[in-house]
Amino acid sequence: MNNSKSFSPEADDKPSWRITLTVISIAQFLSGVGFSFVLPFYPFYFRYLGATSDKEVYMWVGGSSLAFGLTMFFSAPVWGMISDRYGRKIMVLRSMFAGSIILGLMGLAQNPWHLLFLRVIQGMTTGTVTASVTLVSSITPASNRGFSLGILQTSLMIGASAGPFFGGFLADKYGFRIPCAIASILLFSSVILVIFGASERFVAPRRTWGAGIKTIREIIIKPGFPMIMAIYFMTYTLGTILVPILPFFIEKLSGDPSKSSTLTGVFLGMVGFISAFSAAMFGKIGDRVGHTKTLLVSLLLTGLFCFPQALAPNLWVLFIGRCLMGFGAGGIVPSISAMVSKIIQQEKVGSAYGLTSSATTLGIGIGPFFGGIMASFLGLRWPFVILGGIILSTAIIVQRMMYHHRFGLVHTENTD
Repeated sequence: MNNSKSFSPEADDKPSWRITLTVISIAQFLSGVGFSFVLPFYPFYFRYLGATSDKEVYMWVGGSSLAFGLTMFFSAPVWGMISDRYGRKIMVLRSMFAGSIILGLMGLAQNPWHLLFLRVIQGMTTGTVTASVTLVSSITPASNRGFSLGILQTSLMIGASAGPFFGGFLADKYGFRIPCAIASILLFSSVILVIFGASERFVAPRRTWGAGIKTIREIIIKPGFPMIMAIYFMTYTLGTILVPILPFFIEKLSGDPSKSSTLTGVFLGMVGFISAFSAAMFGKIGDRVGHTKTLLVSLLLTGLFCFPQALAPNLWVLFIGRCLMGFGAGGIVPSISAMVSKIIQQEKVGSAYGLTSSATTLGIGIGPFFGGIMASFLGLRWPFVILGGIILSTAIIVQRMMYHHRFGLVHTENTD
């Protein structure tokens, strides 16, 4: 049986994939708002629930992030194989609905252990970004894939930027529980939107679960893919190291604990808006000049602008440094996502993005864990210096390997 129609977006009419891209982008915006609602006050929430010192908060935040990352590390490939077998739209719905339930329950937590448990369940059941990227990549013509993934990333980043503004303000004004309830409603709204607005022409291939395991093996040995996995892992590890640190650094520089959540929300929001703009820009440029080149530039900019933040004497200097770093970081994810879609056949893209999600979430789990340890032993400034050095080292490694046939990154620039 020939199932090529299911995996050839070029055969679909343009309005079909464009409409679905628009719907998924709006849904990702709502999901981004919902999940990021809790970011400005998440470390402070542990303090509210019973953590007795800043060091204890660092460890709770790091530990819960590690628990989330490890559980999603093992569950993401399974969801990826299921998406290749049963469709990508249903995976988007699953992840968004699970996120709605979990965020609502976070607002009912009574102690830090409850939050830790919910983060474990979140790692097992969510993954809205990977599910949405997989769906969009599978329905979009190859010539528009980098641009489409950039638009999707922009929508997520705009949502993730708007969320902290409102979440931080509401947390300072009404406490930590109300924002969790609002976030849950936003995620549920995205579920309704995807149900009625997104379409997918999917015909399940005739293959067994054993074939799914074989597909995983084939993807892992694909030239270029192991290096892309390593880049995903490093990117998200480094990108989340400051999660348990930044709110307390802002609180220290501001000198006003009563406005810490609001100020953190402003920082995260503005940086997110700038990253959203650069994501679309780098995605479009990458379609023309190559995504490995845009990845290299993004890493260099991100690493360079990390160092000034360590010396920030006030909030303004820290804010400018964060914005410049965010501009560079915005191009990283669209670049590596497009690289995956160029070397993996469309009928296997769900499994491929499931594997990259494992690398991503492992980084998300490990980053805050080590960030909390660094803050506990080195204070709040040295982690910025260490982070900048590691990002620049990553950029140098990518530069040396991007056209080295041994690592296969040269293959990611082949046209479809």
